[in-house]
Amino acid sequence: MSRRNVVDPITRIEGHLRIEAVLDETNMVQDAYASGTMFRGIETILKGRDPRDAGLLAMRICGVCTGVHYWTSIRAVEDAFGVRVPNNARLVRNLIAGSLYLHDHPVHFYHLHALDWVDVISALKADPRKAVDVAYQFTDTPWNVSVEHF
Repeated sequence: MSRRNVVDPITRIEGHLRIEAVLDETNMVQDAYASGTMFRGIETILKGRDPRDAGLLAMRICGVCTGVHYWTSIRAVEDAFGVRVPNNARLVRNLIAGSLYLHDHPVHFYHLHALDWVDVISALKADPRKAVDVAYQFTDTPWNVSVEHF
C-alpha cells in the first residue's frame, strides 16, 4: 500500500512550492512531484506605464532580489527598443550582478533559511565564550573574535 506525503506550502523561497512524494510500504520514494507558483504580477503592474518606470517599479516587488528585478526589467525594455548598451556599461552591470550574487547567498541562508535549522530561543542562551573556543580550534587568530568583553 503506497502513501502520499505532501508538504505544502514550502515557504522562505521566492514564490511557493508544493512537494508530493509517493512512498511504498518500506518508505522508499516511488514517485515525486514538485509544483511552484512564481507569479508576482510585475508584467501586469507595468502594463501601459512609461518604459522608464520598469526598473524602479520591478525592483520593489521583492525585498530580497531587488537588483536582479531592476536589471532584468531594464534589459527587457532595452531589448524591446533595440538598445545596445556600451561595453563599459555591460562591464559595470556584470560587476554589480556579481556583487548581488555574493550578497544574495548570505541573505538567503541567514535571513530566509537559517530559521529552519536554528532554535532562536535556545540561541539566546548560547555561551559566547564557547563560540570563541570553537573559533580558536581552527586558527590562532580568528577574525572578529574577542574574549575581552566576556
